[in-house]
Amino acid sequence: MPFRRNKYQSLSDEALYGLIVSGSERERNDAFEVLYTRHSGRVYLYCLKTLGDPAAARDACQDTFIAFWQSASPERQMTNLRGYLLRIARNTCLIVKRSSNAHPTTEFDESIYTALASNPLGEAAIEQNELAQLITMALELLPEHYREAVVLQCYNNLSYQEVADMLDVPLSTARNWIVRAKAQLRKILEPYWQDHSLSEPGEDQHPVKSTRIKHHE
Repeated sequence: MPFRRNKYQSLSDEALYGLIVSGSERERNDAFEVLYTRHSGRVYLYCLKTLGDPAAARDACQDTFIAFWQSASPERQMTNLRGYLLRIARNTCLIVKRSSNAHPTTEFDESIYTALASNPLGEAAIEQNELAQLITMALELLPEHYREAVVLQCYNNLSYQEVADMLDVPLSTARNWIVRAKAQLRKILEPYWQDHSLSEPGEDQHPVKSTRIKHHE
């Protein structure tokens, strides 16, 4: 089993897809397992950032891969499997939103702010955990199209052109949405960076921490 698994892990997405549509039952199952392991983390993260609910995100992620398995066809030319999975995930999340008619309801929790403000910047593990929660809540304050565009780019490493293709908008529109989303995120999170830049009397000054959000051309 380890040897067979390693053999499949070395294959490209396109080659694994080829096994899914034309291989033996064992090859199909093994290829699907490798693709699921390779891509399910990003698909789940996209669903979580879109739906704002871990349970709903897990269900949407599973539904995405079920739909992918059912749609596999020799007639389909697969050149960008990651993008194809994200497109299925997006459609799945849109269906979930329409059926539930609900939006993320997480609000800023004062206890999170207090915990973040009371811990020194040196406590990296605690800070990163709290920061992740703050960024998640900041994302939920964005307009939906801004949030979706920036999640696709920053959390799924899509280029501006790939985001535009995914959302069916011009490249310039996708770029503007992402730039404005990042500007709003920086504005929302700025009070927290400023708070950390102020030291108590007698303590060393800490530099203002800046948000570093990657750009993918």
